[in-house]
Amino acid sequence: MTVKYITGDLFRHSAQAGKAVVLAHACNTGGSWGGGIAAIFRTKFPQANSDYSNYCHNNKNLLGKSLLLKADDFDESKIYIACLFTSDFSQTPEQIASYTYKSLEDLATQMKSVPDVESNGVKKVVNMPKINAGIFGVPWELTEAELEKVKDLSFNVYVL
Repeated sequence: MTVKYITGDLFRHSAQAGKAVVLAHACNTGGSWGGGIAAIFRTKFPQANSDYSNYCHNNKNLLGKSLLLKADDFDESKIYIACLFTSDFSQTPEQIASYTYKSLEDLATQMKSVPDVESNGVKKVVNMPKINAGIFGVPWELTEAELEKVKDLSFNVYVL
């Protein structure tokens, strides 16, 4: 199974010694980490938030893409932030789920060139909350079905 559920705080995840961690969340294409878990990312990583916002304002057609950023304190934390562009607030839940799959496939391609990332066998690990289920209002089962389709990644889904 590619999805493992962990009860706890996503931001307290730690990988094996010497390995980098990927923390992912679903993002809008407008450049705003305004609410939900995105607001926590904005508070914890203000420089990454600024980089994400600039990227959104300087790029078009982001749905189904991803952006991999280094956390503000990357040298110490070894945290990458994966922004999954799943919605611009005009999609149905089914469309958002479909964009989630495309975003994760894009992320998997990007992660092939990122060294020393936490892995589960041959699959690189992505840590996330139940993405899309908050502000975007997607039933978790739709997103979970898309996660299961991604062949090259393994997911730790954090629940409180």
